Amino acid sequence: MNNNKFKYTALSAAIVLALSACGGSDNNKNSSAQEVDQAPQAGVTQLENVKHWQTTSGPIQASDADGDNLSITIFDGETEIIPEDNVYTLSHGILTLKGINAFDYLSVTGEAATINFTVTANSKSASGSIEIPAAITDPLASQQWHLNNTGQKAYALSDEMKQGLVDLYVGRGIMTEEEAQQYWDKEFEEAETNILVAGEDMNVKNAFAQGVTGQGVTAVVVDSGLEIRHEDLAPNVLPNRSLNLLNDALDKTDPTSKATNGDHGTSVAGLIASKGWNGLGGRGVSPDTGLIGMNLLASGEKTPKQELLVHGFPGSGITVSESISVFNRSYGLTYPVQFSYSELDEAIESYPNRKLRSGKGATNVKSSGNSFVSEDLEGSFCEDNGANDLGLTCYNSNSESSQGHPYYFSIGAVNSNGKHTSYSSAGSNLLAAAPAGEYGRWAPAMVTTDPMTCLSGSSGYTGRTIAGWTAAYGEEFAASQYPFDYPGHPENPNCNYRSSMNGTSSAAPNASGVISLILSANNELTWRDVRHIIASTSTKNDAENASVTVPVGDNEFVAHDGWVENAAGYSHNNLYGFGRVDAGEAVKMAKSYSNNLGEEVITDWTGAGSVVAEESLEMPIPDNSLVGATYKVTIEDDIKVEAAQFKLDVFNDEFGMGIESGEDVLQSTAGSDLAIEVISPSGTRSVLLSSRQALIRPAYDLSGAGFQNGYILKNGVFLSNSFYGESAKGEWTIRVLDVSDKSFATASTGDIVYNGYVNNSTPSKLMGAAVRIFGHQSAE
Repeated sequence: MNNNKFKYTALSAAIVLALSACGGSDNNKNSSAQEVDQAPQAGVTQLENVKHWQTTSGPIQASDADGDNLSITIFDGETEIIPEDNVYTLSHGILTLKGINAFDYLSVTGEAATINFTVTANSKSASGSIEIPAAITDPLASQQWHLNNTGQKAYALSDEMKQGLVDLYVGRGIMTEEEAQQYWDKEFEEAETNILVAGEDMNVKNAFAQGVTGQGVTAVVVDSGLEIRHEDLAPNVLPNRSLNLLNDALDKTDPTSKATNGDHGTSVAGLIASKGWNGLGGRGVSPDTGLIGMNLLASGEKTPKQELLVHGFPGSGITVSESISVFNRSYGLTYPVQFSYSELDEAIESYPNRKLRSGKGATNVKSSGNSFVSEDLEGSFCEDNGANDLGLTCYNSNSESSQGHPYYFSIGAVNSNGKHTSYSSAGSNLLAAAPAGEYGRWAPAMVTTDPMTCLSGSSGYTGRTIAGWTAAYGEEFAASQYPFDYPGHPENPNCNYRSSMNGTSSAAPNASGVISLILSANNELTWRDVRHIIASTSTKNDAENASVTVPVGDNEFVAHDGWVENAAGYSHNNLYGFGRVDAGEAVKMAKSYSNNLGEEVITDWTGAGSVVAEESLEMPIPDNSLVGATYKVTIEDDIKVEAAQFKLDVFNDEFGMGIESGEDVLQSTAGSDLAIEVISPSGTRSVLLSSRQALIRPAYDLSGAGFQNGYILKNGVFLSNSFYGESAKGEWTIRVLDVSDKSFATASTGDIVYNGYVNNSTPSKLMGAAVRIFGHQSAE
C-alpha cells in the first residue's frame, strides 16, 4: 500500500487512495453468509495555533472499516474545488493533501473558516470538516503590499485624502463641490488603475509557507539609530549588543535616536525584522531574525573607530563565528562628482564578506541612492539637459566609490505596480531591486515601525511631513492627507507605526530581509552563494522596460538598454539589476542549493595608462561623436565572471570649479557629455555612464586630496553586474564618448551656483583604462 500515491478519476476529479489490500477469498466455498458493506466514516478536525502565511499540518478524520478505496471531495462553502497536483486553492487559504488522512493548510487571508469534505467508497459517503480558527497575525500585515500585494492601498489614495482635496478646492473657490468631486474622482481612479497592481511583491508568504521565517541569523542595522525598546522590535533585538557610537552617550548599548521628528533606522529595522505573529503592528520580511543597531548617521562627535565597528571588526562585539546575515546600509553620499576609488575603503568594506561567519561571509546591502531626478545641489541641471524627460538617471549609483565593488550589494527601488520609482538611482552596479513605493499619498509607501508615542517620530505631531503640512495648510488638511501618520488613527492610536517610509532606504532593508531568509534556510551558504541565488531567482519585473537613445550628431547612442540577456542567460537592467528579489524562490533554491562556485579568483588590474601607474594614454574623445576613444583589454584566464570592475581616468582642460563670465558662473559640459560603454568578449554590452548625468565638478578624492582639477574621472571605478556567468577570457572593449555639443542655461542654480553650461571647446582625453574581474575558474 502507498498512501502518498494519488489517482484522479475523471468524474469527480477527487483523490483516490488505496487504504489497504485486504479482502476475502473467492475460493472459500464454506462461506454461506455474504458480508454487508459498511459506509465510510468521517469526523471533524479542529486546528489550533494557525499562523497567517505559515503552514499548519493536521489529520483528516476519514476511514472505511472494510478497507475499501476512499475518494475525497473538498468544498469551499458549497463549491466543489478541483485540485491541481493535490493542491486546493480556497478563498481563505491553500489546502495540500498528503494522503487521505493528512494535510497541510496555509492561511492566506487569516480568517476563520470551515473546509467541508465528503469521502466516498462503493457509492456510500460520509461528510466531515476541518475547522480553522482565525489565524494568529499582525494587524497591519494586510497593508504591507511588499510582502503580499493584493492591490491594497496601504493608506494611500484614501477617502480622507480625496475629501480633503475636495474641501480645499471648494474652500478656495477653485471649483464648485460637484466639479471638485468629479475632478478628484477621476484623478484617483487613474492613479489607482496605474499604481495598484496585485501580485507585484517579493513573494514573501511563499518563503514563510516553506517554514522559513529568519530564525538563527542576525541583521545589523547601520543607520541613524534603532529604538531597542520598540514594542514590535524588542523581541528580536539582541540584548546589550547594539552600539551607540556617540562619544557623549551614557548608554553605549542603546542607539535609540534623540530626534523627535522621526528615526530612519527604526523604520529600516522594522522592514527587516518586525516581530511576526505577535498581534502588534506589521511583519518584517524576516520576522524571527535578530537585530543589532549602530547609529553611524546620528549627529554628534563619534568614536574614531566608527568605520571599523560598523563593519564588524574586533571591538564591535561581533565574533567571526556569529551568524550575521547582513549589514544594512541605507545611506550614502550624494554630490555631483565621481568619487575616486579607495583601496583602503575596499579593504574595510569587504571585511564582513571576507572574515565573518567563519569565513563564509556576511553580506553588505546598500541603497542605490534617491537621485534619479534633480537634487538641490545641482538645481535644475538634469531637467535642463534633458535627462529627466528622457528617463535617464541624474546621478549614477556607481558615482559613490563604495558601490563600485562587489562587496556591497546595491539595491534599487520599485513601486506597487512593479515599475521603477520616481527617485531610484540607476547604474550597472545594481544587483537587484526591492519594493519601496512613493510617498504614501498618490501611491503606497511602506508600512513599518516608527518611534513610539505621538510625541516622537514621523507619525505624530512633530513628524517632518506632518508638521510641514500642518504649518502650510492647517491641521485638518494635514490629517486628511496622511491619515495613518496623523495622531488619532484607530489602527495607529499610539503613533508607533508609519505608512510613509520610502526611498531606496526601504528597498535595501526589504532585500536584507530576503537575504536573512536565505541564510536562515541554509546557513552553510557563502556570501557569494547568496549573490548567486539573487541573480538566479529574482523576478524580471517591468519586462517591457524600453531602451533610451540620445542624439549624437546625425546618429544615436543607446544610453539605456532596458533588459539585456547576456551570453550566460542572465538578464540585467541598470534600473533593476537582476530584478525584484523573490523570497519564495530564493529560499527554495537555498534549501536545495548544490552549486559549487569554488575558490574566488580576483585578477589584477589589467590595462594601460595613468590608472595602472603608466604613462597617460592621452587618447582624444571627439566632441559629439560616436567615434569616441576605444581601448581594448585582453584577459588570458578562463574565469567565470561574478562581477567586473572598470577603472578610468578622463581629463578635460576646461573642467575645473567653474568659468566666470561677467556676473555669471558657468561650467563646462565635458562631465555631463561623457558616456561609457563596455563590450565583453561574449558580445554583451553594459552602459557604465549614460551621459547627461550630474558630473558638474572635478573628481573628488576623499582620502584628503580633494577635488582633482581637470579630471572628470580620476581613479573612477565602475562596477557592472551585466556579465555575470560569462567567461572573462578574451578581448574587453571599453569605449568612452562625448555625446553632445549643446550649451544651455539653468532655470535654477541649486546650492552649487552655475548659471549655465557651455559645451567644451577642447576634446576630453582618456588617460587610462583597466579591467578587474571577480569570479572563479571555469570548469574544465
